[in-house]
Amino acid sequence: MNLSAVSKTLFIPLSARIFASKNFSEYFYDKKALSLENIVQTNCESVLEKSSEYALMASAARYYNMDDIVRKFCAKNPKSNIVYLGAGLETACFRLKITNASFYEIDLPEVIELRRRVLGECANETLIGYDIFDLAWTRRIDESLPTLLVACGVFQYFTREQVLNLIRELKNVFKKAQLVFDATNEAGLKYANKYVKSVGSDDAIMSFCVEDGYKFALKAGVNLIEERVFFTDALKILSGRLEFTTRLIMKFVDFTKRAKILHFDLKS
Repeated sequence: MNLSAVSKTLFIPLSARIFASKNFSEYFYDKKALSLENIVQTNCESVLEKSSEYALMASAARYYNMDDIVRKFCAKNPKSNIVYLGAGLETACFRLKITNASFYEIDLPEVIELRRRVLGECANETLIGYDIFDLAWTRRIDESLPTLLVACGVFQYFTREQVLNLIRELKNVFKKAQLVFDATNEAGLKYANKYVKSVGSDDAIMSFCVEDGYKFALKAGVNLIEERVFFTDALKILSGRLEFTTRLIMKFVDFTKRAKILHFDLKS
């Protein structure tokens, strides 16, 4: 299947999930991603060649931490919604195998069409082709249920005001909702843009970053539940297996909070 017309940014995180699953399955394993290895190699073969172990594991760590938050949310809320904003080729519904929640994948219509062809759908999954900033997609979701909104590697491509406005609008729609997304600080943003350019996605420049999660929460009018760094568990589980340089960068990134997961309650 030739998918070269699709933005390569869809395949960068998928490539990382495949890499981690093949090399560090005790930390992160994604059977569905592994089944797509041939498609990734055909359409984005340069990503693995140009990516360091650290860059690939940083992406995998993002999903590891997001998965942990989703699992805990579903355990606390037996009947709930898990909504992935800018879902791309996210495979969480297959990977997590959580049956007591309804999964929703929101992305542009052309991306959803690609997703449907490449991944198919889980039994408890709904694909919705909409711009995430057009909140018409929310009418497809029971907003009275506890809802976790998840944005993996998405907000970085928009401006600070766009993200803040979206959060405020989501807060008005969902009365029992939490939001989790990943972010970098300004220094991390520069590194991320350098990496994306190195794998051939010059038109996918990122501009959004967060220096302080608490101050951002005040600006958005929401409550900060957690601000967690990326690599706490990776360094414990894979301490003897990662390259020395990878471990060194991970420790530095965590110490400086260059990359983090931000978890908010949308209640005021």
